[in-house]
Amino acid sequence: MLNRLIYIAILLALTLTSCSKGDDDERQTPPVTTPDTLAAKGAKLQIMVVFAPGQLGDLGYADEVMEGIVQMQQQLKTDGVDSIDVDFIALYSFGDTRQRMCIWAARPFNPYSGHDYERRLLVLTEPYMAQWLDDINALLRPTDEVLLLKATSSEAQEAAAKYGSGQRLHALRIDIAPPICRFATYMKDQLSSMPEPYHDNEENKEKSNDDWDDESGNDNNWDITIPDHVRVYVFRQYASSVVQYRDSMTELLRQELGPEAEITELYVDDQLNDQYYTEGAKSSYLEAIYQVTRWLEQQCHDEGFAFIIFDLGMWNTSAVQFMQTAPENIEALLIDATSPHDLPMSSKMKLHYCRGLKEWLYEWCNQPATAMPQNRTLGNDYITDDIPVIIHL
Repeated sequence: MLNRLIYIAILLALTLTSCSKGDDDERQTPPVTTPDTLAAKGAKLQIMVVFAPGQLGDLGYADEVMEGIVQMQQQLKTDGVDSIDVDFIALYSFGDTRQRMCIWAARPFNPYSGHDYERRLLVLTEPYMAQWLDDINALLRPTDEVLLLKATSSEAQEAAAKYGSGQRLHALRIDIAPPICRFATYMKDQLSSMPEPYHDNEENKEKSNDDWDDESGNDNNWDITIPDHVRVYVFRQYASSVVQYRDSMTELLRQELGPEAEITELYVDDQLNDQYYTEGAKSSYLEAIYQVTRWLEQQCHDEGFAFIIFDLGMWNTSAVQFMQTAPENIEALLIDATSPHDLPMSSKMKLHYCRGLKEWLYEWCNQPATAMPQNRTLGNDYITDDIPVIIHL
């Protein structure tokens, strides 16, 4: 009887040891994955969106990009497709952003399934980010692609040739030429429709301000000299020596306004560096813009009636604040700035990258690798504006 009990105990111990070993082996060695089980385990596609430091949360362009990604995912789920991963890089410095891009490029696998993505797409929200491709080009696979937003066809071609991206690099932009030309027409019409007392000619110099007040019954701003040509200031974040703007805005203005027009480019920063975009840095940017716009206000008062085009991204907040109290001899066009509808003396232009990007990404998800066009320019259907039209009676 004792021998039988010992025998049963040995069998039980061997059985438990075998089960434990089997469990350990199963955890250490994953089962062979077939294409069918791969689809069930994780997504085959990945989209990585890279925002410039401090860009996300601008209540304009960058947030439009984010919304486009969300809508694209919702559309895919509606169609029964749920095999795509989306991630974002939105850090506070350029150095950290580039480092994170390198980490992403070197890890082409799904972190949940451990299997490589079939295709990946890197979305860069600013054209100047193309220079960062030099850091990761050797790490990208033939099925990995890059989408440059706001980039012209020439910028995409230069980047593809320089970094050897070829058909893997694409560009998507919205053509702002129509509303810019319309705003140029508005500026000329606005000046030509001013009452004669505003113009600085010899006849008007012989009359005093009191004479004009008596004739018009209006004593507002009659001491302001209105020039016979357009003065326009184009206000951007970076100097043209740092970032080459290929949107042709300045060229279009010169073409539409004529050689006599005075076009001045202003900027907030003169370098792309590793500055951390903390709340303190953001405050300093807003203060810098405020100071420049106040200087601009004095310039416009001394020179006469002037126009401003603000293209500042997230720093448009300060432009909006400025325009809320701007004098009557200044009018502005705010590009992609979220501002009150009743903001005085200003026009607004919204570029709908939300819809454009959503449509592009949805098509990319349903196409084979490198099948998307290298360059796509969206037309006036993707722009809304409230630029007024002068009606001469």
